Amino acid sequence: MRTLDDFIVVATAEQVQLRVNTEALSRASETYVDGIFHVPLLALTILVIARERRAGLATTDLATWTIGTLVRHFDALQLARGRIQWSVVLRRRCADALVFLEDVGLAGVHEAPSRTVHISANGRDLLRKLSHRADEVGVLVRQIERAYKAVNQSGLELL
Repeated sequence: MRTLDDFIVVATAEQVQLRVNTEALSRASETYVDGIFHVPLLALTILVIARERRAGLATTDLATWTIGTLVRHFDALQLARGRIQWSVVLRRRCADALVFLEDVGLAGVHEAPSRTVHISANGRDLLRKLSHRADEVGVLVRQIERAYKAVNQSGLELL
């Protein structure tokens, strides 16, 4: 396996030239927040929030609490927090994550007028198992839990 320095030496010797479209590079650098729109990350965050909130999580507040928790966890999102809160893509993906959680039986929505999200026994078991793992997934779950608790204690400060 070659190191980066070996690769650079070979590329220089072969006179390899890279052409970079600066407009495309600029657009790509502005979309660093796209990673938080992944449904599995949103679903995991929703599960954590639903478990921690005793009063329930209203579906109307789902995206706001989810992004508030992720903004607290990912420092790079601090600069984009106002734009992200109003993101239609985020709200649609949170809805997708909730539908996924309902389909696999990890969470559900009470059909009362308030429409609150609740975590199922299977969801609680899954989070318990994940949070006790010593790998990256376990660390992520524990950090999301910590981020949610900090947001809950200090309040949502998205705008």
